Amino acid sequence: MVTVNSNNSTSSTSSNSTQLVETVSIDYDDFNDAFLTCATCLCVYDGVERAPKLLPCSHTVCVHCLTRIAAAANNRRTAQDLNNGRGNSSTIQSSQQQQESQQQRQTFRCPICRELIVVPQNGGVTALPPSFLVNQLLDLISTHRRRTLIPTCCGGGVLSSHINQELLYCETCDQVFCSICTKHETAIGSSALISSKSPPLVHTIIPVSVAMKRTSEIMLYKANECVSKLNYSRDGVCAELERLDIARNECLSTLDDTFNDLMNIIEVRKQQLQQQIHKAYDAKNRILSQQLSAIDIEKTKVMDECGNVHQLLDVQSINQRIQILNDRLQKPTGGIEEPRENAFIALDLDLTAIKNVVNNAIGQMGRVRTTTTCPGNCTLNVAKSNEENLLIPRLVDARVATLTAIDYDGNRRNLGGDPVTLKLIGPLDDTQQERTANNLGHQSHENNTTDDRVRIIDHKNGQYTIRLRLSICGRYRLHIYVLGRPVACNGSIGHIDFSITKNIDPICQYSKGPSMQQPVAIAVDHHSTRVYVLDTGNCRIRVLDTDLNYICDIQNIEAMRGRSSTGIGLLSDETLVTVNWRTNIVTQMTLGGETVKSWTHSSMIEPMCVVVDRIYDHVLIGDSSCNIHAFKATTGQHLFTINNKKSNGKSAECVGTFMAIGPQSQIIVISGATTTGCRCLDIYSCKGTYERSITVTTTTDKSLHSYSSLATCNNFILATRRYYNSYVIDLIDMETEKLINTVDSNGCKLRRPAGMVAFSEVQDSVIDDSQQCSSYYLLVTDVAADSVKKYQFF
Repeated sequence: MVTVNSNNSTSSTSSNSTQLVETVSIDYDDFNDAFLTCATCLCVYDGVERAPKLLPCSHTVCVHCLTRIAAAANNRRTAQDLNNGRGNSSTIQSSQQQQESQQQRQTFRCPICRELIVVPQNGGVTALPPSFLVNQLLDLISTHRRRTLIPTCCGGGVLSSHINQELLYCETCDQVFCSICTKHETAIGSSALISSKSPPLVHTIIPVSVAMKRTSEIMLYKANECVSKLNYSRDGVCAELERLDIARNECLSTLDDTFNDLMNIIEVRKQQLQQQIHKAYDAKNRILSQQLSAIDIEKTKVMDECGNVHQLLDVQSINQRIQILNDRLQKPTGGIEEPRENAFIALDLDLTAIKNVVNNAIGQMGRVRTTTTCPGNCTLNVAKSNEENLLIPRLVDARVATLTAIDYDGNRRNLGGDPVTLKLIGPLDDTQQERTANNLGHQSHENNTTDDRVRIIDHKNGQYTIRLRLSICGRYRLHIYVLGRPVACNGSIGHIDFSITKNIDPICQYSKGPSMQQPVAIAVDHHSTRVYVLDTGNCRIRVLDTDLNYICDIQNIEAMRGRSSTGIGLLSDETLVTVNWRTNIVTQMTLGGETVKSWTHSSMIEPMCVVVDRIYDHVLIGDSSCNIHAFKATTGQHLFTINNKKSNGKSAECVGTFMAIGPQSQIIVISGATTTGCRCLDIYSCKGTYERSITVTTTTDKSLHSYSSLATCNNFILATRRYYNSYVIDLIDMETEKLINTVDSNGCKLRRPAGMVAFSEVQDSVIDDSQQCSSYYLLVTDVAADSVKKYQFF
């Protein structure tokens, strides 16, 4: 196939040019005669009798002709030898030696070029190599043997001089034309020209016959692709039919087992009633049988006494017997006259009530569920990430994705219960482990801690939330299946890649709204989800929501006097309590800033922080000497003082909430006793009695810096400590007294944390309470950065 410039192109520099692709059409018979026919016998080659053989001279002759030529050459040599006198008996060798000698020198000449050809010793002519080129041409012709239809031009009529002119096809314009009838150009404006709406620079023109062959091959290729896709779909449907049979058999088996259990329960109750009937019968039968025996004994006595009446000789003896019988008839004889027991046995079955109960119970027992969810149509909304790979902090309960069930018609499902399963692979850095979970919450783990959880939350509305909490850092891969088939994610990728990291960065921080100055303390209202930040430098209380969005400000000039307020607590849903370290005054105010009452006490020395125990209505004030003073919130009465001084007799940190309230109203205080890599927390009862201490050991931090701020949430204790030039937050389990995790705030270092408050929020609210899950958050005020940061720590 040769490509040349068409004559329609006026110049080589023209922007619109045309390429004519010229092809050569070869007649089928001519091709057979030239390449597939033996030149000796003029027969078409085949694979058996007329097999083509390649001679050393590069000519091809069929094996049938070569056999005849070789035999004729051998006969001529034999005749010449006989004529030369080699047939005398004196010179004739044995027949076997003569045959071997003739085989060694057997030759013939090529029928085409007359070159001498030596016949192979082993196999003869058939041992000559086959002509591979001819065989390939034979295979090609046998596979694609068809005559190509060459469309010609008939536009000029029968008498046209170009009636045999082959039509051409422009691939660029997708047009069929005759080069004589129509001048194919790309110029627009001439009605006699074939034009294109968006003419390319080059037009490729080929004969219509070639185009038909090429397009037919493309069509066959696409058809094969469609057939392959349909075969794949058919395999999927067959597999689904097999799973359908299995599901039906499992349902029937479960149904049989369940109703067999019910029948067993009914049979057991039937046997119990039968036993009760037999027991009542036996009791009554025993009493009546005993009475019957007594009657028989008495009857025997009477018969014995009266049986010898004929033997009595005097009337007086007979009268005495008569008198005895009269006495027996008149007096009770041991209660044997009347039956001592009755024959009444009844079975009370309230059939109406039982039938109603049974009908209602049986009618509500079990249901057959199906689903129209199409796994291929389901969508996955993966959690957002700033990186290419989804990053999840270690031990933080995080939402990975939300699965939305879609039916076969593309409509969202409004019911739950679809069999959604997960397969978690990782960490990929080490030996790969597989963990599976389904929408019932069951899961199986291998070589992981009990803190690891991978679960599916069914919202019963066609949506499923996938959450996990892992303790081992590394790369993971999560596969999601619906009805046993994978759900596509991110286009063609059928899995979610993410990484578990040890770094915990703030999920948000206060940045919008009026700026703050020295935010030293913070409190949170769990009911209204409002956050109260003591903005000491601006003499106000800033109100935010739990996402740290600005709401409003609370002003109280008396409580904030001298810009020296250092602690804040939520006393009730409607009142706050603050403390001023300059005036030593504790102020209770409304959420509008109005003072309810205030009090002080002579034992307080520079009060630094406030915590509230709402269960016992206690307000705890911590001063700079690490003394903790407890007051009754309703009256302001001083209750007790806890002395928890540090080793140097004075607090090393002038800012910070160094105490917190535990889950059982315990008072948790930072201890002054520290050793290398160890920090202590002292725990007191709600009445101020010392109970125990918790020692926290860190392997990476060997400094002597003690904890500076505390917060609690359920059984967790969060404590800040200095680490090099910044601060980190330790997460401590109060029950096991072990360090669980560390909030390092790697992306936004804490410069000087002061106030902390922790709280939990229910995530992914569902109908079934057993599937409810909570996430734990921490709010920290950074005095040096004048900011508030929010973390998720569990």
